[in-house]
Amino acid sequence: MKCNQMNIGAIRDKYRMHQLNLDPPYQRKSVWKTKDRLLLLSSLFNGIPIPAVIFHKYFDSKKKREIYDVLDGKQRIETILHFIKLKKIEGEKELYVRYKNPNNNQNDSLTYSQLSSKKVNKLYENLLEKFWQYDIPYIEYEGEKTDFFGKNVPMKEIFVRINSTGTPLKKHEIRHAEKSGPFFKLGDELEKKYAKYFEDSKITSKYEAQRYILHEFILELCTAIHHGNFSDRRKLLEELLENHQWKRNELKKIKVKFIQIIKWIKEIFPDNSIKVTRFKNKSDFYSLFVVLTKLVNNNYITKDKKANKIAGKFLLAFSKQIQSLDLKIKPYSSLKLNKFEENLREYVMSTLHATDRLKERQTRDRYLCATLQDGFFLKQKDAKRHFNTIVRDLLWTELISKSKKPKCPNPLRNKNCKKMLTYKDAQVDHKHPWSKGGHTKIENAQLLCSSCNSSKKDK
Repeated sequence: MKCNQMNIGAIRDKYRMHQLNLDPPYQRKSVWKTKDRLLLLSSLFNGIPIPAVIFHKYFDSKKKREIYDVLDGKQRIETILHFIKLKKIEGEKELYVRYKNPNNNQNDSLTYSQLSSKKVNKLYENLLEKFWQYDIPYIEYEGEKTDFFGKNVPMKEIFVRINSTGTPLKKHEIRHAEKSGPFFKLGDELEKKYAKYFEDSKITSKYEAQRYILHEFILELCTAIHHGNFSDRRKLLEELLENHQWKRNELKKIKVKFIQIIKWIKEIFPDNSIKVTRFKNKSDFYSLFVVLTKLVNNNYITKDKKANKIAGKFLLAFSKQIQSLDLKIKPYSSLKLNKFEENLREYVMSTLHATDRLKERQTRDRYLCATLQDGFFLKQKDAKRHFNTIVRDLLWTELISKSKKPKCPNPLRNKNCKKMLTYKDAQVDHKHPWSKGGHTKIENAQLLCSSCNSSKKDK
């Protein structure tokens, strides 16, 4: 371990040379607010010492250079880099520094652009150069660390221990630091794709995204897809993180299904209308997501606009009814309810406390499954997807009996249509798409050229 000082100019140069890694896999996201960043800059320009940053130094054989992983001090270094316009912090505006003006002893402020101007530097006697020369103390670990018994201590363990003070790590961030891997990377990918949707729909907030709460919630939804059902609290998630050896095709299937279910939810609640329902609550959203997962697994139709519109209206009305009962129903309330309200009592109770417990999730799942799966507005796809080869022969026989040179019907006016059908090229197509409930029967079959069939997809 080395203790030394590194000026801001050297930190800038290391970042430019891609030697400074602010985001090792165990590192957390930015959690500082603007006021924290302005306070740091004020300390720098007023000569107030700041705490040491901590690096893990190692040689990267691929990049052929020394790399400095930031174990502690990410927020400080990131603030400086944002101030000097080298690294943009998402959602953060241009920063400025507050300081005492030596000419009039009044409070003043400067942005980096102003600080870089010749006029300002002349006025304040090379203020920018003084800024580059400001020394920041640092502690540097090199190689693997060992404890008193000679055992290796992983860097992620050091990171967790170091960050137990200051702005302490939440349990979600500790879990991220300790168990990052392919499943976590899938969570990162899906979070990046859907963070705005979750925020706009009021399911999660920016703060929850910053502290890995959204990330963990997405992993819970992925766990439900992998398991095909809900689970007790986060026990199954923990088990998958601890013991499961992930295969690439497993992760790919989870990703495809996750995207499919989110698309379905968007169809049911267009224009983020979910934000005015109780399904914006994570517990209710989780239950709805799991039920829709089961329906997808049972080949229910996700792309029927009419059915989805009806489902959305029902769930909106259901949400209003539940919300009106929230004020009436208490665990030990003696208030008399009508028969309909009494039927909903158990669902409401399951949302009041320990919402991720197995019993509460079972209650919500049972009600939503009975409503959506056994309701009148969702339909299953035909169990049989592909036509028997004899259907192709029957359709071809019928066509050539009418014309020796049968034409492709080209239902979608495909520009690349081959126009004429040949027995070798003709393919059997569902007139009404299978994915939207079309039956795999000869009455719903037609022959198309290969180009038209591939372009038609589920239209």
